[in-house]
Amino acid sequence: MGLDLSLQVTESGGRNNPESPPVPSRTHAMQVRLRRGWLGYRETGKDEVLLDFTRRRRLTLDEGAKTYVDESMYADVCFRHFELSNREHLHAVITAGLGDASDFAPVIMEHQLSVLDKARGRTLAEAKATGPGAMLRSLFSGRGKPADILMKSEAGGTAFVTAEGRPLLAYSDDGVRVAPSLGGQFVQFLRHRFHGHPLILERLGSAHRVPRDIQYSAKAMRGSPGSTVTLRLQSDTVVPDSGLPIGGYRRVVRGGPGLPDDATLERVTLGAAPDGASVREQRKREAEASVAAGRMLESVLAFFELKLQTDELMPGLGEAVQAIPDADVRRFREALSRPPNDKATASAMAPGLVALRAAAGRHAHVLKSFEAGARRALGEAPAARQLLLEVIQANPFFTGAYKDLGDLCVADWDMGAAWVCWDAARNIAPRHSLLQDVSGMEAMLAAEHPEYF
Repeated sequence: MGLDLSLQVTESGGRNNPESPPVPSRTHAMQVRLRRGWLGYRETGKDEVLLDFTRRRRLTLDEGAKTYVDESMYADVCFRHFELSNREHLHAVITAGLGDASDFAPVIMEHQLSVLDKARGRTLAEAKATGPGAMLRSLFSGRGKPADILMKSEAGGTAFVTAEGRPLLAYSDDGVRVAPSLGGQFVQFLRHRFHGHPLILERLGSAHRVPRDIQYSAKAMRGSPGSTVTLRLQSDTVVPDSGLPIGGYRRVVRGGPGLPDDATLERVTLGAAPDGASVREQRKREAEASVAAGRMLESVLAFFELKLQTDELMPGLGEAVQAIPDADVRRFREALSRPPNDKATASAMAPGLVALRAAAGRHAHVLKSFEAGARRALGEAPAARQLLLEVIQANPFFTGAYKDLGDLCVADWDMGAAWVCWDAARNIAPRHSLLQDVSGMEAMLAAEHPEYF
């Protein structure tokens, strides 16, 4: 069975900036659907979001257009994973400068991002108010370590605070009893939409209950808008289980600034990729025509493009590049003799590749894909991005360009855009060796944060 919930959500607290008046509280309705393998939620005035745990995808439905965007669930988890260490660094810097770092306390950051720094060995303990030494005893876990989060009973509910007494989350004792699977799905909804400290959400999940009231505190930094959020259960309805409600909807792809246009992304991500054998034959014909015209570098680059698109390496390519007695091929070989891992190497590589564009002819965009790596090593990310977009414009199925563009997006902390690029690359050549580190990152995220999936 499934469960439909109607919630009233109230956000309050904070200012948009120190000079602004306080932000008035905002109350709106939210509809939540809990099903086996997926959940959905929709807020007033916004599109419905579906979380498909079977495929680890996040779908956003546009009811008016009857379309949906299908994105990787890993993108959000990736941001939270790396943002935690980023904020912990800020905490260390502020502390070293003798500033007030309380808003960046690690346990607060774990609460706001809903990810756990496992190295810290966080603990949650029940605070008992019986006897003068009870509170002191409650500060220690079974391992003799002071608890980071205290759980205490309040009138009609349970509250969680930091060891220093800062409120994190509270929920009422009354509510709706649910099956363990639905209780787990409700906690998933909270984790993905409202966050919350993992240890607190784990405790709530074990209760197999949807509380009547939940109040998030410190959801954002103190004084920030929406730092306090209250969820109130208005109604609950048991319904038959069902599949994802996307019948009659058409999938679309939305990129955004700094990415290929939506039409290109849809063509590459949703359409059929060119057959590897046909790409090989096309590149062979191009290389043969270039050799006949005496354009040796152009012929070599045809086979590099084959490798970067399909991951197929033509036998003898490396030896041919070394042996061809052509000045342009020699300069190309010298430019790629060392990877641009430092600025000195990159500074020599970039202009050398630019100088070869005329000789590269119809495959000049392959040189641009290599130049993009040099520009990134030089700290010229916008130039690198523009070069990769030009590569994709010349060949929309250039797998390596999508991989590198996704890497640039990660450096910009735009994880959603990164997976848009990598999804495109995977549709072209799902087993391409360039994509192994993407699969490795997903495996790491799933191992570090299995609760999200």
